[in-house]
Formats: sequence, C-alpha cells, structure tokens
Amino acid sequence: MKGLRIMFSVMLTVIGILHFTHEKVFRRIIPPALPFRKAAVLITGVAELLFAVLLWVRKGQSIVGKLLALFMILVFPANIYSTYKDNLRIGNKKVPQWALWARLPMQLPLIYGAIKLTHSHNVHKEENR
Repeated sequence: MKGLRIMFSVMLTVIGILHFTHEKVFRRIIPPALPFRKAAVLITGVAELLFAVLLWVRKGQSIVGKLLALFMILVFPANIYSTYKDNLRIGNKKVPQWALWARLPMQLPLIYGAIKLTHSHNVHKEENR
C-alpha cells in the first residue's frame, strides 16, 4: 500500500501545483455557466495539495481516502465537460480527442484506489490491536 500512497501523493502534488501554474488551462475545463471558475481551480488545487499531505498523516486516515474518492467524483464532471467540448489545450497544443476519452475511465481506478487506501489503513489498524 505504500506504493499506492506514494503514487497518489506524487500525482496530487503535481496536479495541485499545476492548478496554480496553469490555472487558465484548468479553468477551461469548467463549464462557463458555473460562477467563480478561477476560485474553483485554485480551491481544488489547494485540496489536491492538502490530500497529498494528509495521505501521510496517521491520525484521521480512515476518512482521508473516502474524502479523496468523493473529491474525485465531484471533479469528474469537469473531465466529462472538457471531453465533450474538446477544449483542452496544453500550451498551444490541443489535447487529442482520443486522450480526452481515454482519461475518463481512468478516473474509476483512481477512485477505487483512494477507497482502498482507507480500507488498507483500517485493516492495518485492526491487526495492531
């Protein structure tokens, strides 16, 4: 499970930082009808960085994975929107449509992995009693 925790922590740290360094890219994947898109990008960036740290804090760990899974479910509509609108660009390059479609099912193992982190922590906790 340590490998899974490392993977999530690195992924969340990198993506969290990108929310600040490439804020406009992330803002484009939020439907324009939603208010405060820039604030949403920055808040989700902070949340990702916070999750990256909380994955290593023992106290309260039983809820961190569940909250991370919920967070991933809540941001999933932005991925669907950007796939539908085909509007994701990195720099001057448009992300290929096939890559946008391919990332959608990738969210499911990430959600499962976040829940697994919580479960594995609870099992380990029970074994130490």
